[in-house]
Amino acid sequence: MRAVGIIPARFSSTRFPGKPLVMIAGKPLIQHVYENALKCRSLDSVIVATDDERIIETVQKFGGNAVITPPDLPSGTDRCAFAARSLDYDIVANIQGDEPFLEPVIIDRAVEKFRANAEIQVVTAARNGVLEEELINPNTVKVLINKNSEAIYFSRQNIPFVRSAIDMASHPAMVHIGLYVYRKSYLMQFIEMPPSVLEKAEQLEQLRIMENGDRIHVIVTEKFSFGIDTPADVKQAERILKSREI
Repeated sequence: MRAVGIIPARFSSTRFPGKPLVMIAGKPLIQHVYENALKCRSLDSVIVATDDERIIETVQKFGGNAVITPPDLPSGTDRCAFAARSLDYDIVANIQGDEPFLEPVIIDRAVEKFRANAEIQVVTAARNGVLEEELINPNTVKVLINKNSEAIYFSRQNIPFVRSAIDMASHPAMVHIGLYVYRKSYLMQFIEMPPSVLEKAEQLEQLRIMENGDRIHVIVTEKFSFGIDTPADVKQAERILKSREI
């Protein structure tokens, strides 16, 4: 069973135009994400899927693989599917282009789920231990899971509504981590589904899967991850990288 990691990278982000090429500690963001993905033992190849020649040139400059995709695709997963459709892989890992601190072991754990269970079609990841400021931040996606480690719902809102005071350590929400791993056969079905009502409301493509009655398995981790959502996050990312060098 062969697996490929595909990093969707769109240049014209609404909140942060040109985000894949922003410099963080001397390297463009897309290079940090790419080099991190290369550390995964489970991936046979890593590819950037983009809509912009500037990103293609940047990836090729640091020795990476990149392919051009149409600019009007509705989501990152649609972009991954477009890139993967002619590739000979069984598993496709959609690695978010703004998650430079995603631990490679999380991707490896996700890929292993497919090898262990033939019924699993989609796997994502979440961090246990949501912080109070993350609950109210719409840039931080929250997820609730059931006892089978399957997603119940994803939202940018504070979920669930808690009627009385609660210790944050026992809060049921988790922080969603930007990783989606698909069985390729399911991914090809996914792109035939029209964007769903909840997906368009929350701007969260994973809700398309759930609205169509399919399940998303969730890998739970305590490991830290930090996404680059706004220009202000760049400074925080540089501080994190600097602390790791000490």
